[in-house]
Amino acid sequence: MRIEQSEFHDHLVRGLTHKMNNILSLFHGYLGLLIEDKRLDRETIAGLTRIRDGANAAARLMDRTKALAPPSSAVWRQIPAEDFLRTLTPAFHLHTERGVQLQVECEPGLPDLWADTSRLRVALKEIVKNACEASPANGTVKISVKSHSKPVRTHSRRAACRPTSWTAINVTDSGKGIPADLTSKIFQPFFSTKHKHDSMGLGLSVALGLIQQLGGAIRLQSRPGKTTFKVLLPSRAV
Repeated sequence: MRIEQSEFHDHLVRGLTHKMNNILSLFHGYLGLLIEDKRLDRETIAGLTRIRDGANAAARLMDRTKALAPPSSAVWRQIPAEDFLRTLTPAFHLHTERGVQLQVECEPGLPDLWADTSRLRVALKEIVKNACEASPANGTVKISVKSHSKPVRTHSRRAACRPTSWTAINVTDSGKGIPADLTSKIFQPFFSTKHKHDSMGLGLSVALGLIQQLGGAIRLQSRPGKTTFKVLLPSRAV
C-alpha cells in the first residue's frame, strides 16, 4: 500500500498529538492530587502549580498542532454565509477585550459556501482572535463578507469542488500593521510578533492549513493602522 507524503504527515501529527495528550493527562491527574496534599509546604505547592500550568499550556499546544492535520473524514455541505457568520459572532465577541469594537456586515444575495463547517469555524475564530489581539485598546475589527469575481490560485492538496464562484471573508484590524519584511513569515508555525508569554504562534498557521484543506486561500494586505486577512472560499450558486 502506497502512502503519499502528505498523508503520512497527517497520520504522524494525529498520532503524536494523541500520544502526547495521553502523557499529559497523567501529569494533570497526579499534579492535581499532589497540589491538594495538605502536608506539603507552600513553596512546594507553588512549584507544582507552575508545573501544572506548563502541562496545561502543552495540552493547548497539542490541540492546536492537531488542527494542522485534517481529520480522517469531513462533512462537506452548502453553508449560507450570512447565517453562518451570525452564529459565530457571539464567539468572536469573546476576544474583544480592551474595548475592541467588532463590526460585522454581509453582502446580501451571496451564494452558499461549500465547506466543512467545523474546519471553517476554527479557521475564522483564529483569524478574528489574531485581529482582536493586534488592535489597540478601543480599536476596531471589521468582518465583511463579499462576492469575489477574480480567479483564485490555491495551493490546496485537495480541491473541495470546481467552484462556480468565490466568496471573500475580510477580517480587518486597526493595529499598527505588519512590517513588509515579516509578511512572508506571518503564517509560519511558531512565528509570532506578539510579546506575550503564552503566545504560541500557531493561530494563523492553523487557519491557513484549514482554509487550504477547504480548497481556499488567504491573502494579506497590511499598512500602518490597517491589516486585512482576506479568506477566499469556493461557493456554490444558490
